Amino acid sequence: MSALFRKAGWLTLAQLTRAWGPELANEGEADQSIQDLRHILMEDILNGRLDESGPLRDEQRSGLRLITPENKAGIIQGHHVRSLLDISTPISGISHHVLVLKEAVLDFARRRELPSPSWWTDDISVSADAGVTTKGTRSIAASPIPAPTHSARPRGRRPKKLNQVKEAMRQDIRLGRRTPDGLRDMLERELVAGYGGSRETARKARDAVLLEMPPERAGGT
Repeated sequence: MSALFRKAGWLTLAQLTRAWGPELANEGEADQSIQDLRHILMEDILNGRLDESGPLRDEQRSGLRLITPENKAGIIQGHHVRSLLDISTPISGISHHVLVLKEAVLDFARRRELPSPSWWTDDISVSADAGVTTKGTRSIAASPIPAPTHSARPRGRRPKKLNQVKEAMRQDIRLGRRTPDGLRDMLERELVAGYGGSRETARKARDAVLLEMPPERAGGT
């Protein structure tokens, strides 16, 4: 089946885990490997780790797409996927509608130190956007430079992540999944688990969102 995917630019989450999981499994553990892979991928999706690993399109970069009712692939980011999950729609229910781009899969494999999907390892072309060869290794031109010291750390990404976390919190409140008081009472580790980012980012996002709430909604008197 994987040969059919060789020229595909993306796969649904269901297709990806069903085809890639058995390649990562020990003998006799294919079903468990598929479930584990789906869980880990969804964890990275919800925490925004695939948001920056796709090609640039319409001034947006995301490694995810969502199949719309018009059967088109619309750009979506990880925190939006969270809104699709509820009691009546488990992960298995949306796995046929969320598309994961090839660049995001290869970046995920690199970060998790996993063998890349076999159907994409034979292609040695390089993505100019993601800087990743389809063998799952960084191109020479895109090889990361040594990590700078803390004082010289590149800037620019944290504000974007902060905005993503704030928007996810606002959406949870708008949809009634969380109250301002409930958000205020969450521990920092719960914020990180639920919204991603660092503790500092999650704390700043919560403070900013609570300040936006009218007094009666923010728990004031």
